[in-house]
Amino acid sequence: MTDTTTSTPVADALIAAKVHAQNSWYVFTGEKNLKAIVPSWRVRDTPDGSPCLSSEVVGRGAANALSRFAREFYLKLPNPGDVRPQFDIHAQPGRTVLVWRYDGIWVELWHPDSVVDAPEAAQPVLSAPVPPAAAQTAPTAPPARAARRRSFLGPGGRLTFTRKQRTNDKETTTR
Repeated sequence: MTDTTTSTPVADALIAAKVHAQNSWYVFTGEKNLKAIVPSWRVRDTPDGSPCLSSEVVGRGAANALSRFAREFYLKLPNPGDVRPQFDIHAQPGRTVLVWRYDGIWVELWHPDSVVDAPEAAQPVLSAPVPPAAAQTAPTAPPARAARRRSFLGPGGRLTFTRKQRTNDKETTTR
């Protein structure tokens, strides 16, 4: 009896490289709020015979997303022989290709050179609601505060010295 679920080391490495690339891409685009996606993957052989995973970056801002991914995302490459991401300008004419090596598998993300990234429309900033007109014309300090401020201007009723009041040409002293 033969087991049909066994896989080859190359097939396992292809699956691991695909999962690594997809997870890295979606973590980056999620953090940066970018809309470009990598919907499908193809396996092909490079001229030297090693396997290569390839996917086109599609969607709004694909060129910008690929460029920022190359510049800003730290791609973890823990295996010996892994190669950091770099743009390959000689790979295929008419394409911008970002390529790296993960666990013996070449991975490439690309977009056609004809892609023009239209700048995304600026999102409107919602301002705070405007208070009603009655609240805008109200005095800045409530009356209780004004009375407290006035009490600092002169002596208070608790002080022990006397006040002189004038009433009809007579001076009276009050306590």
